[in-house]
Amino acid sequence: MLLQIENLSLSFAGDDGPIPVLRGVSLNVDRGELVGLVGESGSGKSTTVRAALRLYGEEAELGGSVRIDGQEMLGADPATLRRVRADDTALVQQDPRAALNPVRRVGDSLTERLIRVHGRPRAEAHDTVRELLTAVGLTHPERRMRQYPHEMSGGMLQRVVIAGALSTHPSLIFADEATSALDVTTQAEVIAIVQRQIRERGLGVLFITHDLHLAAAICDRVHVLKHGEIVESLAGDRLFADATHPYTRSLISAAPTMTRGSAA
Repeated sequence: MLLQIENLSLSFAGDDGPIPVLRGVSLNVDRGELVGLVGESGSGKSTTVRAALRLYGEEAELGGSVRIDGQEMLGADPATLRRVRADDTALVQQDPRAALNPVRRVGDSLTERLIRVHGRPRAEAHDTVRELLTAVGLTHPERRMRQYPHEMSGGMLQRVVIAGALSTHPSLIFADEATSALDVTTQAEVIAIVQRQIRERGLGVLFITHDLHLAAAICDRVHVLKHGEIVESLAGDRLFADATHPYTRSLISAAPTMTRGSAA
């Protein structure tokens, strides 16, 4: 199992005692799986990822267990945390522009991690990035590597960020609202890239989204998060048909749908 989260809790110190944020979150992601985590804004989706990767400081009190490819994260020393974050996992966030240095060329941003963190020779890192840019659907990769982020569209930049995430051959990817800022056509293209990489590389992906229709269409399983607690877990293709929890049903009823004449 690539990701095993068991009874994960998170709280922060408050004036009147600990403030609970996550309450007993449990979920798994295995190789070749795309698992969804859905809920409204503020439900704790991104917080779950940050807690799993131990990205909060000492002000956070964590409980339970998080194992990434067998490595327990909650009790890991700093060196182990750095290794797991650098080698075994990758995080793709919603805003690709925030993930790239605006004053550096795209190629420099992508190769730097391979050279400085993983010790790859510069020429090898360059070749790896060029091949990955092609794999995620960008034409003229050499030209793209010489461009700055502002010279690319949002869809192109999201492909760049995915290429960067894949460059270190992680086994597990956290996709945090990675397609929500894209138009529908670009979103479909990016999702297809992710699905192809899952098939070809045997990746596991935890896909965080507020879009229930998207989660139902692409995820093997979907976990519904409310106020830091998973209230329902369902097969993706049965999300709309089998949901019984009132919160899940409320999310489904609030999800926009296309009806005849709605575009008039």
